[in-house]
Amino acid sequence: MTFFPSREIFLRIGEGIEIRWYAVCILTGAVLAYLGAQRQGKKAGYDGEIFDDIFIGALAFGILGARLWYCLFYDAKGYFSNPISIFEIWDGGLAIHGGVFAGLLFVLIYCKSKNFSFWHLADIVMPWVLIGQCLGRWGNYANQECYGGVVDESFYDGILSFLKEGMFINGQYRMPMFFIESTLCLTGFILIQLYRRTSKTTRGCGVFAYMAWYGAIRFWIESQRTDSLMFLGLRIAQIISIILMVIGIAGLLGVFDRFIDRDKPVVIFDLDGTLLDTRGAIEASFLHVFEEYLPDRVFTDEEKADFMGPTLQQTFRKYLPDEDVEKLVEKYRVHNREMQKKLVKAFPHAKELLDYLKDNGYRFGIASSKTTEIIKLGLEAAGLQDYFGDNIVGVEEIEKPKPDKEVIVKGYQLLGGRLDDAIYVGDVVSDVKAAQNAGVYAIAYSSNPIRETQLVDAKPNKLIHDLAEIIDILKEDHRWTGNLM
Repeated sequence: MTFFPSREIFLRIGEGIEIRWYAVCILTGAVLAYLGAQRQGKKAGYDGEIFDDIFIGALAFGILGARLWYCLFYDAKGYFSNPISIFEIWDGGLAIHGGVFAGLLFVLIYCKSKNFSFWHLADIVMPWVLIGQCLGRWGNYANQECYGGVVDESFYDGILSFLKEGMFINGQYRMPMFFIESTLCLTGFILIQLYRRTSKTTRGCGVFAYMAWYGAIRFWIESQRTDSLMFLGLRIAQIISIILMVIGIAGLLGVFDRFIDRDKPVVIFDLDGTLLDTRGAIEASFLHVFEEYLPDRVFTDEEKADFMGPTLQQTFRKYLPDEDVEKLVEKYRVHNREMQKKLVKAFPHAKELLDYLKDNGYRFGIASSKTTEIIKLGLEAAGLQDYFGDNIVGVEEIEKPKPDKEVIVKGYQLLGGRLDDAIYVGDVVSDVKAAQNAGVYAIAYSSNPIRETQLVDAKPNKLIHDLAEIIDILKEDHRWTGNLM
């Protein structure tokens, strides 16, 4: 086993197995792009395994597409008369445009099969492709490809001296176009990330920004190269780059907005403190249990407010860590069933909001930390039972409580929705955090001034004080993902 036996080869094993720098650079770039997109995707609510699938599939499609594109436009007769040579990618010969188009085709097929938004996932992935291209171009350096015209030897004095040896090709020093493109890809990635963080972006901006930037730099790069792929006397990469630029700029200007993911969002409600004013019933049931176990304990208004949000188990463990928690929960629930009938009522404008959703074709449901039985009792007590049917996810259907995203994911799946077109309405910090972890649009309803500062600090997409405000929010032009990044 020999490392670096030549400038093109990274590792040689025995007489017949070689791993070339070209492959190492492409794979390294692909892995870095995958890790970056996966990290960003998790923030947008996707499970990491989704990006495992995309990485493997898009890489396979991308390499195949890049090779076929190269073979199609470079000495096609030679390649297709000897089809085996098409598979000899270790000798170089991949065209990035073909790789990008084939990779996007895989993402489109994958999204269709999994009921994900193509534009949402592509917005996450495409800027990271620039990182893959930035690293991948160094494979061209190893193969002495992607170079420009002749330059004087003094061009490589100073900061670029480390490139000098590799850019001495056919007896002359050449302009390092691979290096310039690599640097511009990195610059474009940084600019796109800054643009999306500092501007009001919408669905598709990541894809269109990539197209516009890479189209522009590749058009110029090709004008300087002397080893471009040609088709009918034209540089094929420049033709494609012009098309990319036009589509990218038009997309950023909103020309294609009406074609991009504009379904009505599914609306998922928490229950307590959101649709139903259950504060009195909850406080009464907790105090009923605590009077038996902590007869001398006086709870402040702030402590009572904190009864709302956590699971029953979490609250009882906080105050009675040495008791049988499930026994306490059962005592609470027996008492709470009676309190539901006496104290629960709908918040103002809850019925008007639900009527609006129903009349305008929205899908809506409940995803709560309460049991389905208690949810239905509360809805019946408030006169809202006819709105939801079986569109309810109760605590017995989940393994992880909020702020984990599980209950919300089950909610939009039950309603046939997607995380990129879902709204979660809650009233406590754990609701907002759960929505953010799920990547959905978070609306925080503040009915208790004691908790409002906490809600503000949680940074929901919207903070409201009246349920009727949701109607106005729905009428605005939105992309409903909580995190468009």
